[in-house]
Amino acid sequence: MSGSRVTALTTSGEVRGERLRGGVERYLGIPYAADPVGELRFRPPVRPAPWTGVRDARAASPAPPQGPDFLLENVVGADRVATDEAGCLTVNVWTPGGSTVARPVMVWVHGGAYVQGYGHQVWTDGARLAERYGVVVVSLNYRLGALGWLYVAELLGDAYAASANLGLQDQIAALAWVRDNIGRFGGDPRRVTVFGESAGGGSVAALLGAPAARPLLHRAILQSPPPREVHSLDTAREAARAYAGVLKEQTGSDDVRAATAGQLLAAQEELMARSTLGSLPFRPVVDGSVLPLHPLQALRNGCCAHIPVIAGTTEHEGRLFVGLAGPVVEDEVAAALAADFPDAGHRERADAVYRAQEGDSATARMAGIVTDRLFREPTDAFLDAAAEGGGRVWSYLFRERTPVLGGQLGSPHTLEIPYVFDVLDAPGLDAWVGDAPDQRLADAMSGAWAQFAHEGAPAHHLLPSWPRFTAAERATLLLGGALPGDPVGRVAFDPFGERRALWGETAVQEDAY
Repeated sequence: MSGSRVTALTTSGEVRGERLRGGVERYLGIPYAADPVGELRFRPPVRPAPWTGVRDARAASPAPPQGPDFLLENVVGADRVATDEAGCLTVNVWTPGGSTVARPVMVWVHGGAYVQGYGHQVWTDGARLAERYGVVVVSLNYRLGALGWLYVAELLGDAYAASANLGLQDQIAALAWVRDNIGRFGGDPRRVTVFGESAGGGSVAALLGAPAARPLLHRAILQSPPPREVHSLDTAREAARAYAGVLKEQTGSDDVRAATAGQLLAAQEELMARSTLGSLPFRPVVDGSVLPLHPLQALRNGCCAHIPVIAGTTEHEGRLFVGLAGPVVEDEVAAALAADFPDAGHRERADAVYRAQEGDSATARMAGIVTDRLFREPTDAFLDAAAEGGGRVWSYLFRERTPVLGGQLGSPHTLEIPYVFDVLDAPGLDAWVGDAPDQRLADAMSGAWAQFAHEGAPAHHLLPSWPRFTAAERATLLLGGALPGDPVGRVAFDPFGERRALWGETAVQEDAY
């Protein structure tokens, strides 16, 4: 019966969840680590203290400190989430229950540029995946921004040498919680698929490169990842010093331990507004311990040959970020081309390609450049690295378009998420996917992702056979963008190959890290 109480025993104590319609059991806000406050601020996660009695797990925990989420709050209409350092390191679990057979586990890592997001967002509810496909779904929170990704050893000394990549260490601690506890929720700790989008996809790449994480995951899906967005030690130190300088300007002190969460957030937002350190000043760092190598180098070395992976992007990633505040002018496009293609001849070819493929609109061409710079080229690099390292790899391109804003967004960043979770009918999502989204596509994507979790290879009866990716053929499943009655997917080989070749001549190399 909907709303009836259920309980489960974890290594820290018993929790009370709720049985939903369809028989799915939901548990929210279960601690996987102690509150990162007081002496534990800027420290690696530690196990939570055990509790007595039954802990209520029917309401979500606070999210980690962060600013407002424009898309969820202003487009989808979701309420602003409560945030707090205390109580934020939690997992949420959706399980079909009622079976003695251990089920595959799908662990979701949210995106948000490493500064936003949380595990209980409206479009990442795991109930339908659990009900339809017999998987146990887990989502998690991890520390964000300065609290999770600042290289504090630069500011606080050797006593904090183990405090790099705290957000990543939180994710690893959550995966350890899954290993130790998910069997009590009907899950199989030997079949764990980690999947994430944007910074969540970048986190999955970092987890693949982290020795402590690799034994805890068995398959990986990266949606619109930025796997190149990894600091070297030098840039991490530079970012830490710049952040401390901003904090001191604003508060009179650069002591990150004494600052309030609000002060840390204010300094974080100012640094991001003025940063020349790259698109994401807070991100994973090759620290030599948690992350010994750049993830792409680790993949090329074969560290994950035993872990099958899926990776892909949407067709128009950059349209979520470009043009919404006003049209782009030609000088801005010229500056972007000059930055990305310093050689004049190379730049001229790039300009011609983007004009041919995106049209004469400066805004559309800038969005195409941003798409390739931030997402498509890095994803191509990830696919190549994983294949070179001997892994089983599948590639996709999500092409479904949203009709909102007159269709100008095309297939933007984040649009695939509600299709993967099969939540097209969730409250408010019509403002993002339109009032008549293709349910067949949601069926196909959610089913293929779940089949990957079950068997280690993606498939669905609505999709054609999905060939594995190789660097030579670059087989890619095109998802969505079909006319009514047409198949929801088809296979292409090296889509956008001309643009890929352009970026292959200029891409930043991570090997020196």
